[in-house]
Amino acid sequence: MLFAGRDVTIGRFRCDVGCPSFRDTGPIRNAVVVFPRTSVWIRHEGGQPFVADPTVVTIYNRAQRYERFAISPEGDHCDWFAVSEPLAREIAAAWRPESGDVPDRPFRDARAAGTAELYAAQRALQRRAASGRASALELEEKTIGVVSEVMRLAAGAAVPATPVVRRVRDRAASRRRELAEAARALLAATAREHRSVSELAAELGTSPFHLCRVFRAETGQTLHAYRVALRVRAAISMLDASEHGARASLSAVAHAAGFASHAHFVRICRAALGCTPAVLRARLA
Repeated sequence: MLFAGRDVTIGRFRCDVGCPSFRDTGPIRNAVVVFPRTSVWIRHEGGQPFVADPTVVTIYNRAQRYERFAISPEGDHCDWFAVSEPLAREIAAAWRPESGDVPDRPFRDARAAGTAELYAAQRALQRRAASGRASALELEEKTIGVVSEVMRLAAGAAVPATPVVRRVRDRAASRRRELAEAARALLAATAREHRSVSELAAELGTSPFHLCRVFRAETGQTLHAYRVALRVRAAISMLDASEHGARASLSAVAHAAGFASHAHFVRICRAALGCTPAVLRARLA
């Protein structure tokens, strides 16, 4: 626990693969948005499993039950931001007016596709909370902004559950979703490796063309863009020196995250975050 106010709580969660309660750590206590640092499978009660990795923000209502299954050998490491139920209902209603239909479950989505900018912002907010130097007003205001942005992203990506949509969710659509999720899991497990499309497709038991087409249709991204996004988030974590002893050089961070060179790292960082790695490290500090 890094900060606990009346309506806002900020914390970090760690659960190693060997923990006896890894699969089920019990129901969520508050309405929470969670930023994974590692990759796991998550299955909300009554829902389909999906990959929760650093490109995703997972969303939970109070008392939400769920299960997790390992992908990363590091287990489940994440940062989380909780809000009170009245605040959750108000934020949710701003983006989804129908959220008021089920008062005790205002968050209608299990996840949102995050952005690199939001990921960096929440890490900086975690640092401020851990420092003990930030005021409650600052932490609460910024947390509300983070949760609101997650709800905006979730609402923008959601597909209305109309009767027509439900009818077209046939077996073929289910197989496509499963392939896309399996590809995300494989990319998360091998993000720092330089695997080709053919190698990924062979491991998933499909053709390169089918994999590319299905992944783009289901996620809105190419396989390459998705892997770059994972590498950017890994680099953000490594540039945040608060939890690492000696500061690694920028070239070392670039190599560890899977970038071809320091120059490549700088170019991708500018494109994704609008700044160089050196500037980002200074902001996180």
